[in-house]
Amino acid sequence: MFSDANIIRSWLSLKRRYPMLCAQIRAHEGVEKFFVEEKRVASLNRGELTFRTVASTLKARQVPLDIFNGPRPLSDELLSCIYILRPMDDLHTLHIYIIAAHCLTDGAANSSIQRCFLDTLSSKNEALVASLEERLSMVIPLEHREATWKSSPAKRRWAQAIGYAIYLVRTNKTMGGQTIPCRLTATTFRSPALSCMSATSLTPEQSATIVTNCRRHKVTFGNALLALTQVAMTRILYRRFIRGDIGASEWEYRQKQPMHISGPLNLRPYLDKDWVAKGGAGDVFLAISFFFHQLPFMTLGATRGQDPTTLRLVNEAPPFADLLTFDRFLHRANLIKIQAQQYLKHSFFVEIAMGYHVGRTECSRMVSLEWMRSVQEGTEADPGATINLFHDSSWVSAHGGASMGDVDEVVPLEYPLPSTNPLSPRSNRSHPVKAGYIVPQAPDPSDDEAKIMVEYSRLHLHARPAELYVGAATSRKQLHLSVFYDGNVYEESVVREWLEEIKDAALWYLGQCDLDEGRTQAKL
Repeated sequence: MFSDANIIRSWLSLKRRYPMLCAQIRAHEGVEKFFVEEKRVASLNRGELTFRTVASTLKARQVPLDIFNGPRPLSDELLSCIYILRPMDDLHTLHIYIIAAHCLTDGAANSSIQRCFLDTLSSKNEALVASLEERLSMVIPLEHREATWKSSPAKRRWAQAIGYAIYLVRTNKTMGGQTIPCRLTATTFRSPALSCMSATSLTPEQSATIVTNCRRHKVTFGNALLALTQVAMTRILYRRFIRGDIGASEWEYRQKQPMHISGPLNLRPYLDKDWVAKGGAGDVFLAISFFFHQLPFMTLGATRGQDPTTLRLVNEAPPFADLLTFDRFLHRANLIKIQAQQYLKHSFFVEIAMGYHVGRTECSRMVSLEWMRSVQEGTEADPGATINLFHDSSWVSAHGGASMGDVDEVVPLEYPLPSTNPLSPRSNRSHPVKAGYIVPQAPDPSDDEAKIMVEYSRLHLHARPAELYVGAATSRKQLHLSVFYDGNVYEESVVREWLEEIKDAALWYLGQCDLDEGRTQAKL
């Protein structure tokens, strides 16, 4: 089952099912476009598949960061590839890393790729695949929303112009902000990032309690996560202020600053409903935009205005109870929830979301051109002067972040998928994320015996310059927290400290079982 031949067969099958994995980027009439050639779909192309033997499981898990920070495996001619690693200390385990450019995939697409590859690898027979034309017809424009797509081209252009104008107004009104201690220079945003990651997990019992309390208080963990990151940030900043690492003027400035937080917005549910029902919700292409949230000033709570020498300290910083009461924590989590709801209810929200794409693309283009120019001039190694983020009215992003929910529901742990699971290609039931399969008329139970078990699965993000991204996901009944960041800007020790504070905050506000009049009583 883990033979080279079977792995090659599974990869070629995956490409036939999701042909955008074979796409190349070329200029056409002065515009960059995707090109898909049928011969590339049917054959194994140079650089697509790498087999490698590694010394240990630990080394295998380090490979993604080695790839991100080494020679680039992807290019305009190769937008996806797969690494197969066989560790010497565990001959019965295979490490599979599928790398895809973000212009091709998003979270929903990544889930489909992983699920489809593992099911094919473990199955005796390959499920039917639609023609290349039919498969590519599922890659629709992100503006393809039922409410506006039936309008005339002129009305659609007006809607896009209105959405872009609203995006500009909102962007220009966003000022100030702060993030965790970092080092930015004049060249940071045009210098390739050093991709790093830090992760931690909660026990199944702790995770279950957190989910239960989120449901009890009618917030998602995604809503709560952003409030948790803010109070965690306050703790690490307070610690540095008390130590004298942060001066009085910077501390005074930071106290008044809001937190600007961004996160991915899945656009698939808001596109054409017939397309979604046919598997569009899980097809492989990029179909996201961004949320932009704002939380008020630092969570100083009862400590505001106090002499630092009189503060009650727990682990060198004021405790959560003194910084943000449980009621105020819920208030901030609900602020995130309300902001998201208001955005999604806006009659032009998809057009506003597309405006963010235009702005982000133009910014990335300018930065890339500047980097290319610095390489040509031989000045890319010069870091330039350090930037002072404070006493500056410009916009400062705190971090990005999102919760993926229970990923086991869309990427199960055992393969092949039984015919009773609607995500299985052998099930006769359709599912919005079952993309790339022809649904059979009757279920086929002949391949229901599990042959592969997923022991470990994680999404690795290639950091952008100055990126700081907090991700959360539940798998095997455990809540996992990860921070992906640019190691040129953020120190590992600071990121790890912040992540542990986020975990402690989650346990303090949401991880307690004691209730009193319907509210959680957090304990020290």
